[in-house]
Amino acid sequence: MGTKARKKHHTLSCCVLLAILAILGVLAIVFYILYRPLPPRVVATPVVIGVEHFGLLPVPSLTLSVGVHVVVSNPSRAPFRYEETSTPVLYHGEPVGVTVVPAGRVGGYGTSTVEPLTEVDGVKVAADPHFAADVAVGEGALPFVAFVRLDGKALVLRVFEVSVTVEVVCYVRVMVFHGESSSRCVASVRTGSSGGGEGRESVAPLHVN
Repeated sequence: MGTKARKKHHTLSCCVLLAILAILGVLAIVFYILYRPLPPRVVATPVVIGVEHFGLLPVPSLTLSVGVHVVVSNPSRAPFRYEETSTPVLYHGEPVGVTVVPAGRVGGYGTSTVEPLTEVDGVKVAADPHFAADVAVGEGALPFVAFVRLDGKALVLRVFEVSVTVEVVCYVRVMVFHGESSSRCVASVRTGSSGGGEGRESVAPLHVN
């Protein structure tokens, strides 16, 4: 093969290689656009409170139920799977209950309502030194802080995972004399890639009630 023929062959090989790289680059961009993980959208619904029993005599006593429901919308093609987690319910900063989120999954472009199981120990609440003072003032408002946490991952193209943490904090006031309650919930989402190197965490915009 002559010098000109070899140069022509090398030029052709380079052109083919560049064309292949360009096609792969375009495909990578298309796959990224289609499958890139997006932070889930979160709506924390109002806390459901039920005062089943309340009494001051002969000893202070309280039985109530608490429920924090969270609606999670997944805007990505990749499914979002989350593990079982447990978080505390606080009364004046002291743990008096626990919220358990069972493991679950939100499919691609899907929406799911997460209904954690929350238990509050009324005996601990009634035994707290703040309890008598709280019920003696106004409508007998008891301040609680309930947490909901979802630790999950989005699997992208079965190649790498993106970790997602959803946190919801609800500030609750229970009026024991009327069996009513008010609440304000704040939610946040943090994301970070894994499986393909460490990723930076970011805070996503949220829908919050």
